[in-house]
Amino acid sequence: MKYEIKGGNFPVVICQLEQNESVLTQSGGMSWMSPTVSMETNMKGGFMKGIGRMFSGESMFMVTYTAQQQDDRIAFTSTLPGEIHKID
Repeated sequence: MKYEIKGGNFPVVICQLEQNESVLTQSGGMSWMSPTVSMETNMKGGFMKGIGRMFSGESMFMVTYTAQQQDDRIAFTSTLPGEIHKID
C-alpha cells in the first residue's frame, strides 16, 4: 500500500491499494473511494468487543475495504481540526 497525506487543518490520507489488498478502519472515517473498492461492515472481536469500543467513544462497527483492481484508491479524513503524521 502506498499513501499520501495532504491538507492543513483538515488533513486527508489517500491510500493506493494493490488488487485484493484490504484496509480495516473504524466506521465513518472514509471520505471517498474508487468505485471498484468493496466495503464490508462487521463487528470485529464479537459483540462484547463492539460494546467496549462504543463505550470508549469509538464506533461499534469496523469496516474492511478491499481493492478489486490494481491501484484502487480510498481516502480517509479527520472530523476534527488537527494534523496527521507518519509514524514508522
